[in-house]
Amino acid sequence: MTSIREIMVSGRLVTVKPGTTIREAVERMYRAQVGSVLVVDDEMRLLGIFTERDLVRVVATGVPLDTPIEREMTTKLITASPDESVAIVASRMIEHGIRHIPVVDESGRLVGIVSIRDVLRHVVASGSWP
Repeated sequence: MTSIREIMVSGRLVTVKPGTTIREAVERMYRAQVGSVLVVDDEMRLLGIFTERDLVRVVATGVPLDTPIEREMTTKLITASPDESVAIVASRMIEHGIRHIPVVDESGRLVGIVSIRDVLRHVVASGSWP
């Protein structure tokens, strides 16, 4: 059984601090070609996530882009542990309708992220694809 640790992205995480503006966070997402930015404190504890879906909501409701991201980030976080199986985490993503799931250690520190694309790559590479 493959663990999330084996497929998660950990080396090039796109993170911001809570006071970062939405505009700056979105610029970082664009430059890194990712669909989410993780909001962390100085100890890398995960505080929230801001995704493309959040950006659509912000734009549609007229929130100024110079607003601190902490006001618009998702804080009801669905996370994974590095030792959980890919199947369990993929099921959690489907159940909650999310495309990105942060991976945190026992103390809540960010150690990685898994996207639905990472899960799909794993499934295709493993030969589980029909």
